[in-house]
Amino acid sequence: MLYWLPRLCVLVLAAVVVGLGLFPQTTEGVAFTLLMILVGLGLLSVTLHIFPPEKH
Repeated sequence: MLYWLPRLCVLVLAAVVVGLGLFPQTTEGVAFTLLMILVGLGLLSVTLHIFPPEKH
């Protein structure tokens, strides 16, 4: 479960941003925000793949 916890936190944070209306109004802003969320999740996945929590 600890392996998925950071990803769940990022998704909850994204849901809160969308739910509270903090999402950008322009198409470019929306695309940039979604891109940053995807890049963050990708970096987290790579980090957890390189340094698995079970081994460190």
